[in-house]
Amino acid sequence: MLPRLLLVLSLICHFSIAEEVEDLYVSLVPVADQSAISKDRGVEEALNNVLIKLTGNSEIINSVRLIPFLDSASDYIDALSFQDLPSNFEESLDGRNTGLEVSFSRPAIDQLIRRAQLPVLPSNRPKLLVWIVKDDVTTGREFLSQDFLGSDFSNSIGQKVLTDFSSAMESRGIPYMLPTFDLEDQLALSIDQAWNLSADNIELASERYRADGWIALRFYRTSSGEIRGAWLYQAGGRRELGDFNTQDNEPFIAREVDSLLDSLTRSFSYIPQTNTNALLVEIGNVESFSNYKSVIEQFEKLELVESFDLFSISGNRIRFSVAAEGGAELLHKALVRSGQFRDTGGVAPIDAKYLVFDWVSQ
Repeated sequence: MLPRLLLVLSLICHFSIAEEVEDLYVSLVPVADQSAISKDRGVEEALNNVLIKLTGNSEIINSVRLIPFLDSASDYIDALSFQDLPSNFEESLDGRNTGLEVSFSRPAIDQLIRRAQLPVLPSNRPKLLVWIVKDDVTTGREFLSQDFLGSDFSNSIGQKVLTDFSSAMESRGIPYMLPTFDLEDQLALSIDQAWNLSADNIELASERYRADGWIALRFYRTSSGEIRGAWLYQAGGRRELGDFNTQDNEPFIAREVDSLLDSLTRSFSYIPQTNTNALLVEIGNVESFSNYKSVIEQFEKLELVESFDLFSISGNRIRFSVAAEGGAELLHKALVRSGQFRDTGGVAPIDAKYLVFDWVSQ
């Protein structure tokens, strides 16, 4: 993997309009058979998959913070069953296509994440627009669309890339969509602009879809059979670029999706707080990324705020965990006094743990 270039943007963009993702605590994994050994191995793999989905980090199982809590993966099981694998799974070792579906206990997993202080990627997740371009010696450069999943393309590298990409995004619990490639798309973004990963052109062409971010991925096969490519994403006020190369017979999409999403999801994750003395402060009417930055700046100006962390995001409402000197009453007065926050929860009593405001846009 070549070095990645991280570009922090000073962009004014729409705040995330996310999509609720289900089945984050469930994983279906291939197993060799229905023996106890296969079951135990399958449960461990399923737990790893669930932790990756919930944290947004494909390397989370290697975290030293997890070691004390992983003596027995079975402690976190809610239900499990053996079943046939769907067609998008590779065959198991004995060719029987046997799968193990494991549903984990949400309270138990949430407690594990909180005790280990792992990042949390909320279930209300960004939906991404994905542009994929392949370059072929015979057909030249072309966008990959849903048409490649049809029977006429069943043996093409385009069909395999799209299938692998869909499986990889599904395994990470990240919603996405492909462009329609209608006349408006054709006028907005040329194939060469997409191939060159021209960020400004891709951004303009993506605006009509009102996605929370976009990914552009290109690849080609060399004369020696090597697959080479690059990807670029923009989401959460960030852009990152990465290159890759692999042998023709080696899978590369799942690996590159993991690498890309490990970076992308950091902008949407938070670390759960264990400090029970912290206040939860909900700010509504945060309609844009610019509003969000302004809210952050206001908190930073308040001397009585010792620290604050993003707790959750739901639509245009953001919750922060705030440690403030003097408690809820003083913090409530300071926020009202700033003129930037309108109280919607009533006057805060001394022992309040939850404050609710609306952001007052200028």
